[in-house]
Amino acid sequence: MATLHPRAHHHRLHHSQTTIPSPSTSNRTPHRSATYHSVKDKAPWQHMAHTYTWVVEHEYITLDKRDRKTEQWILEQQMFLAAEDGDRRPVRGPGAQQKIWEEMVYSYEIEAERWMRHEEEARRRATERDKKARVVEEDIRRIEARIRCKREAERRKIAEEKQRSYDAFKERERRNRARAEKLIVDAWNEYEERWASLVTSSEPLTFSEIPWPVTLQPMDPDDMRPASIVQFLVSHLHSENQTRKERIRAAQLRWHPDRFQRILGRVTDADKAKVEEAVGIIARCLNDLMAQETASTRQVRELEVARSNASKF
Repeated sequence: MATLHPRAHHHRLHHSQTTIPSPSTSNRTPHRSATYHSVKDKAPWQHMAHTYTWVVEHEYITLDKRDRKTEQWILEQQMFLAAEDGDRRPVRGPGAQQKIWEEMVYSYEIEAERWMRHEEEARRRATERDKKARVVEEDIRRIEARIRCKREAERRKIAEEKQRSYDAFKERERRNRARAEKLIVDAWNEYEERWASLVTSSEPLTFSEIPWPVTLQPMDPDDMRPASIVQFLVSHLHSENQTRKERIRAAQLRWHPDRFQRILGRVTDADKAKVEEAVGIIARCLNDLMAQETASTRQVRELEVARSNASKF
């Protein structure tokens, strides 16, 4: 980078400078010692030049990093000028100090104006950045609000779909339960009616014509499951005036193999073996069920007695 000559810079500064009256030259004649100096003493303007050099050096420290190289060069030229003016330029008359002072003031005004423009530009950029940042933040808030609304709508939609599915499932379950209960009630009524007809009739019987104690009539003895027998006989949907044990006892009397012999005699020879097998399955199931009911009743009674004895103490 080329170096600006201090004299050329001095002429440019002096060309547009503003004259400021100096108190030392307005009302008094300059003293001889202020014009001519000895080798040992320095002129007062030299101290001012060094002070200005010190100020410029400290301003250089605070320069913006982005313009560091250019501003460094400018400040180097200013320090060079100040040093040249303080060390080499001779005092040529009573107006020399005034001229140096005016040049220094003018240079400082230029520097101050430059810094003012720099600060103004920095404030303008900061304002623009803040404005853009606010716009971006507002856009982000709007986007986040839309996202939240969308997610909330999706959650509500999913919850509503789940609720509809659950309601539909419960409705299907209710309908299925109602159909199953109706099926059991109808099967029980048909079971009692067919038994009443069977006792009073003397017609030959086949396996399918016998009213078996299950909801769905079996085709052979393998369809006679103990669980189906128990579910049919002790269901809460019929015989509400009888206890569980009374229902089991009534079924035992009806399906006891010895009592069933008079009906078995009317069964055709082709189905007699199947009927005997099915009756045996029912009798064993009822015996087991009665044994469980008796044991359960005994446990309940023993527990009641134990509680009664404990309350006496």
